[in-house]
Amino acid sequence: MWNDKTKKPIWSFLALTFLIAWVSEGILIIVEQFDIIYGITGFIAVTMYRGITAGSAPAWAMLILLKKHGKIRGIKDFFLLIFKAESVFKTIIITVVFFIGHFVIVMLSGQFLGDTRLFVLTALPWLVVGIIGGGMEEPGWRGFLQPAFEEKFHFVVATLIVGVIWAVWHIPMWFVQSIGGSYLNFFSFTIYCIGLSFVMAVLYKLTKNVFAIVLFHSWVNALGSVFLVDYIFNPPGFTLIAVCAVQIVVSVAVYVFVDKNNILVN
Repeated sequence: MWNDKTKKPIWSFLALTFLIAWVSEGILIIVEQFDIIYGITGFIAVTMYRGITAGSAPAWAMLILLKKHGKIRGIKDFFLLIFKAESVFKTIIITVVFFIGHFVIVMLSGQFLGDTRLFVLTALPWLVVGIIGGGMEEPGWRGFLQPAFEEKFHFVVATLIVGVIWAVWHIPMWFVQSIGGSYLNFFSFTIYCIGLSFVMAVLYKLTKNVFAIVLFHSWVNALGSVFLVDYIFNPPGFTLIAVCAVQIVVSVAVYVFVDKNNILVN
């Protein structure tokens, strides 16, 4: 997202991202105390509100900073950066491979909640809805923060830092009653975020396309609507450690391979 070698406003980005997300989540937590959010209507309202505010906080932060620093003229330029791709065909192929890979991991390690019809009727619509409800975090996390940290640290260290920050940023989710985040184990969730951070960091390395990461993040959330991935609900166990280890090892191996063969364009 920040396509030059000028100093990156990392601290400004983090301050804005946490401020927008945590203030909007705080408002929701307060509103919930009045018991006016309930039923399917309330769930839809909360989902839309969180998607537009907290869920898109990293994107809002990037929009503000890019505009402030004269990198874009307006929101049209911002979306052009999100969709920009060195090769559309290459981006599609690589993204599909990552989609399939994550589907296999979730299918092998999670419990399928229903049948094929449920998958089509639930997961696929959530893939679209999830672009706002999660996917639009990615212009900030992988589109800006990951490359910015890689200018200071090795890829592995940078990805670990981003993964932890990403997990901590989700803390208000444990206090919003209407989304039921309190049943998650935070330490397990952090490990889960770190593993996914490696996967998405490499996907961005290979495609240089922010929208590919937006879609992949949405795909992760969509699969979560039809697979019970109980290893992030409980204290860390073998399944979680194994999944995270596979994600990290494969991601680093891919990174090393493409780096040695000069496939990466930084």
